[in-house]
Amino acid sequence: MRASVTETGWIGGRRFDGFFFFGSSLLAGAAGLAVLAWPVLLLPLWAAWLLLLDGPHLLATFGRTYLDTRERKERSRLLVGSLLFFVPGLVAWGLLRLTGERAAFDLFLGFATLWSFHHAVRQNYGLLSLYESFARASPLERRIDSRFLYVSLWASFGLFLLGHPQNRLILGLPAELPFMGRVVLVGGGVALVLLSLAWLAFAAVRMRRGRGGRPSLFLLCAAFGSAIIPFFVIGPFEPIVQGPQTPEHMFMAAAMVGGVMHSIQYLGIVVAANRRRFSRHEERSFAAMIGRAPVAAYGLMVAVSLLYLLLNSVRGASPVGSLFPEASAVGQLFLALYWGVFFHHYYLDQRIWRVRQQPSLRYELGLEERA
Repeated sequence: MRASVTETGWIGGRRFDGFFFFGSSLLAGAAGLAVLAWPVLLLPLWAAWLLLLDGPHLLATFGRTYLDTRERKERSRLLVGSLLFFVPGLVAWGLLRLTGERAAFDLFLGFATLWSFHHAVRQNYGLLSLYESFARASPLERRIDSRFLYVSLWASFGLFLLGHPQNRLILGLPAELPFMGRVVLVGGGVALVLLSLAWLAFAAVRMRRGRGGRPSLFLLCAAFGSAIIPFFVIGPFEPIVQGPQTPEHMFMAAAMVGGVMHSIQYLGIVVAANRRRFSRHEERSFAAMIGRAPVAAYGLMVAVSLLYLLLNSVRGASPVGSLFPEASAVGQLFLALYWGVFFHHYYLDQRIWRVRQQPSLRYELGLEERA
């Protein structure tokens, strides 16, 4: 699907946004429901997500940075310095090998989980902010929407951590919640429902006045794909995979659902921005060439993502076909390197998509007609 460089009020165009930023939550939800109905589909769909979406979405960041001549010139210190994000995992792995104690390595993995979810929340916030700008939302409307986004997604995440027995075991909490734990869990759930109803009432009033339909719909899609389906529909039935060996195996289906939506959104934002950035024909860099040919670029990223599949096999992520057990020294080393790749991706992303600090992004994201 081609991103338009002429349609206003959309990131990439009406149909483009409909697929990448609104429909992505429905596709993710459909994948999750399919796995619930036919658990045998989990591993094939998980592998397809890694190859067709998760790997390409990582590589799309490199296309916006290391492969872009202008970015390499203007952000050389960032591109070199960001490689230090591989160090924490290697340090944690080294401590594990030297001492035999898992505390530092488990702390590293716990931080990785939190940063991963924060990264997804921030992406949803960024997209919501774009639609708020297109709708010319008031400062009050922006605050209400953004706070509801953050509170609802993080509250859902917290309720899932506390409510699922496997999560409690991982965190060292009692398998059976004590009375006060159940009170906190139920009270948190009730508070989240009341908050959601209050926001829905606010959104309904706003839409009746002919304002904010698109931001409200996007926020609903974000909540559907990032919280409702993975935490409250799929999560209670985890682990779906047979014979889970690691904490990651226990929540593969929920991770896949959130990851499908996140990856499709990210690929969409990169395609739309690149189409505008390279709409002028004088630039002849490799980044410009693939920016003007998103289908060919996607095919190339899928081919390179075969290496990403290999990395997942080496780190013991798959319960079938792993080259090394996750508990082995080699498996843990590549697990640390795997999260180093994502830490690097998270950090680069939070630096290269700052609209206020990069005026050219306003044009690339459809906020202005010209850069």
